[in-house]
Amino acid sequence: MDRIAYFILPLIAGALIAAQAPINARLRVVTGSPIASAAVSFIVGTVILVVATLAVGQGGALVNLGGGPWWAYLGGACGAVFVFATLVAAPRVGVLATFVAVVTGQVLLSALIDRFGWFGLPSISFGWDRVAAIVLLLAALVLLVRRV
Repeated sequence: MDRIAYFILPLIAGALIAAQAPINARLRVVTGSPIASAAVSFIVGTVILVVATLAVGQGGALVNLGGGPWWAYLGGACGAVFVFATLVAAPRVGVLATFVAVVTGQVLLSALIDRFGWFGLPSISFGWDRVAAIVLLLAALVLLVRRV
């Protein structure tokens, strides 16, 4: 895969995540429950991923479940918290404020993961550029929270 695709794919995914919050918030209106709408969102996603896994001939990979460390199975829990939090927050504080908060949280934890090499990743030094990025994100969040 071309290196530029590794930047374009997350860019597209990020854009879709921005659309996901108001879509799920509307689903919450339909279901009357934030937890039920998050569950429906995950059921639809699960069906799509299972079909895709089978379509590309990787269904056998599912038999390897149980062979990893305990924390390797928590991604879905992280996603569930994310979906629930954004579908509740977006209608109340707006999509922009919601996702600046999301991105700030992602960058803060990402910086720690990089710095300490958590989850089996290599350690990456923490320089002034990373500190500046975090400070700017925190400043943006403060400006947006003041407006709400």
